[in-house]
This record gives sequence, structure tokens and C-alpha cells, in this order.
Amino acid sequence: MKNVHIITGGSSGIGLECAKIFKNDIVLITARNEERLINATNQLKEEGIDAYYKSSDISSQESIKKLFDYARSLGNIKTVINSAGVSGVSESARLTFDIDLVGTENLIKQTSECCVDDTVMILISSTMGHVVPANPEYDKYLENPLEKGAVDALIEIVKDDSAVAYNFSKRGVHLLAKKYANEFGKKGARILSLSPGIIMTPMAEKALAAHPERMEYMKAMTPMGRNGLPEDIANAVGLLASKEASFITGTDILVDGGLGVNLPKIMAAAQAQQEK
Repeated sequence: MKNVHIITGGSSGIGLECAKIFKNDIVLITARNEERLINATNQLKEEGIDAYYKSSDISSQESIKKLFDYARSLGNIKTVINSAGVSGVSESARLTFDIDLVGTENLIKQTSECCVDDTVMILISSTMGHVVPANPEYDKYLENPLEKGAVDALIEIVKDDSAVAYNFSKRGVHLLAKKYANEFGKKGARILSLSPGIIMTPMAEKALAAHPERMEYMKAMTPMGRNGLPEDIANAVGLLASKEASFITGTDILVDGGLGVNLPKIMAAAQAQQEK
């Protein structure tokens, strides 16, 4: 049987670009919008990729189980890339935590149940996860978002601010990659997170149009002097999913043009602006 690569959030942006790197196997993309999935699947097929789709909601354990059942009917699950998520800009803090954090652990648990030797799971996180410092008071909830009351506690900690919830969720993704590394390793599998910087997806294009000065500032603070492209992330995913990266697990990989180096300066400037 052929290998199957599952990509959540695969109908556009980073997820769709990641789907293009698996040219010799089966690609199964998933998202909530079926119309976009159909269009993306057709695009992948036009590029010669054996692509399939299934609409799903990663915040629902039942929905994820159906997704994996379908994937197993197509072949052997080799790679799971979680690119699904919301930005925290126009969504509520609860929805941000439900999709970006709870959904991530739902997906990890289902992957863990069916992973075998050489299975790789890559969680797309964000450089912004690194702006949240370690703190046992909230890390215990970020590491265990499925526990009763965890999301409620986190919403209170971030004061129901969806943008802050996004940053906290992405730190949680980093912690979950570490938490499950041993469990995956016992099966010969790997799990890690990848944190992009500013990547020019359709979502980022909208941000550029709405806040051009802020976006230009972030680009200026990126040592490489440019914003990233979805291909930059897909290329890194391709390497991390390959045998060449077989000794990398339980960690976060920054693919941000060096933006993380200047995050302390960016956060200090933002704090100073708020205090004026």
C-alpha cells in the first residue's frame, strides 16, 4: 500500500503548499470548508499529485476519528501535518483555544493510536509562541488542554483576549510536542513543532492591507530582510518529514528568517507604546 500524508488546513496557504511536497504518495487534505477543499484537491491533481480530501473539524474527536478511518482506507499513514488554525484576530479566545490548542491534542492522540515505525507528526505553530514565558501556573493547562476546566482557566488567564490566546495556544503546541515525544518514540515515530515567522499567506496579505506600517516594521525586524513564503515552510516540512531528519523529535524548529532573535525588542516596544 502507498503512504498517506494527512494535512489539516490543507485547502490554502501553508497547508496547501505542504501538500505539494509529497509527489510520490497519497495526500489527504482536510479543513472545514468543503468547497475550498474541492478546489485545492483539483489544483493538486492538476500538478500530478494523487490527492484526496475530507472535510473535518479538529476540535471534534469524532470528526478526527472519521478522518483517520478514511486515511487508513487509502493506505499507510506516514505523515500528519497539523496546519489548521485560527489567527485569534477576529475569533473569540475560546474558539482560538479550541482550534489551535485543544484541536492539536485531539489530533496528536489520534495519531498516537495509529502511528508506527517512521511515522512523523509535524505541528505548525508560530514564532509568537516564544513570546510567552514559561510559567507553571498556566503551563499545566497548556500541556493538558483536554482536561476538564483547562480552557476555562486559560480564558481567565488571558482575560478573554483572543490575540493573547493565540500566543498562549502556540506555546501550548510547543509543550505538546515535548509531552508526547516519549510516547511516539516508543513506537519508532517522531513528533515536533515548527514555528513560522511572518509568512505571506492570504491571511497575511489581509493583515498587510489592513496594517501596512505594522507589517513593514515586522519585516524590517526580520534579519533576512523579507517576509517568508509558504514554500519556505513547505521546504522545511519536507526535510523534517524525511529520513534525513530521523533524529529530530520533541522540539520546536524556528523557520522565521531570524525574527525570533528580535522578539524581545518587538515586545518591549509594544509594551512601551501601551504605557504611553
